[in-house]
Amino acid sequence: MLCTLPSCEGAPLDLDPIPQVWVDDPHPVYCELRAHHPVYHVAARDLWVVSRYEDVQTVLRSPERFSSAFGVVPSGYAPDNPTIITTDPPDHTAIRKSVSRAFTPKRMAELEPVVRRLARALVAELPDTGEFDAFAQFSDLLPYQVMAELLGLEPETYGVLKRCGDVIVYSSGVEASDMEAAGRELTAFLAESCTRRRQDPRDDLMSVLLSATPDDAALDEDAVVAMCFLLTLAGTETTTSGMGNALMTLDEFPDARARIVADRSLLSTAVDEMIRWDSPVQGLSRVTVQPIELHGTVIPEGARVHMLFAAANRDETVFADPDRFDIERAPNPHLGFGFGIHHCLGASLARTEIRVGLDEFLTRFPDYRVRRDEVVRLRSDTNRGFAKLPIGR
Repeated sequence: MLCTLPSCEGAPLDLDPIPQVWVDDPHPVYCELRAHHPVYHVAARDLWVVSRYEDVQTVLRSPERFSSAFGVVPSGYAPDNPTIITTDPPDHTAIRKSVSRAFTPKRMAELEPVVRRLARALVAELPDTGEFDAFAQFSDLLPYQVMAELLGLEPETYGVLKRCGDVIVYSSGVEASDMEAAGRELTAFLAESCTRRRQDPRDDLMSVLLSATPDDAALDEDAVVAMCFLLTLAGTETTTSGMGNALMTLDEFPDARARIVADRSLLSTAVDEMIRWDSPVQGLSRVTVQPIELHGTVIPEGARVHMLFAAANRDETVFADPDRFDIERAPNPHLGFGFGIHHCLGASLARTEIRVGLDEFLTRFPDYRVRRDEVVRLRSDTNRGFAKLPIGR
């Protein structure tokens, strides 16, 4: 496929993918990168961008050459407290083995009635007439409520997760001191909750993480707090974005929405197609531990390499007719949840939340319309979502 990017006469093309995260259609830039610049250096950010499916998979498959330990966001921030997404084997292997006990298929399946109860209650509170903000009143609330239930937190403490999470996640325009204060408050709250769970274990994720097995020792409390902190942020923001993107996509394709309204069994494949079509996480980074040659270009040691998942998800060598939205697309090997050792542990839960959330929303509002002229997109280096998503009928 020949991709071209519209530009002013004589003006150089701006192929920096980061600002594309919050524009209406980032794919002309992504297509140009994939077709003509498979390894592209954004000099202003000192960021090396790979956009083809095979190359993104190569990076994901090779932690010995592309490390997660120096941070995974394009800004170059390296975390003080490593977590499952910012470690490499063997540390990553040990953490993932312990944490995966809390994300078994059985446990995730048992959460579906909880997700439905919460989604139905939120939808019931939306007004019958006039306009409402589907972000503030639905998609931003459901993942926090589900996470609180998953962790086993008391309903009255849900507000702490939401308040602190919003300051940290939606940090554009927020003072650094306020973000640090929110981080300290959330960490202290989770540490106190972990202490209570160690004394009084229950059938929840936090208790599972704190428990030992015949084969493995329990994680220490600092590691459990760090994991719960990560889940509170990464496990909610991406699902919020995925739900918002799905609502926007179904508004863009009303015929597909009508088919889903008539046959809810289509939701399972439709959710994966929505994630492929408008990926909640547009890209994440790794750091090279040695010089790497790719497509004749040498990426130096210590370079930040940005995997552009959203571009890879439209790669015509992998997906037939990739610019067609197909709610029955199968197979659909998209990279919306990553790949390999860092494939998202919560992918099943995220799919369930989006599928069930859409099911409940479409039952109440089968013909909703997005007020596109009032939409506000989230400013983020990595996550494509909304800060305001007005809905009318």
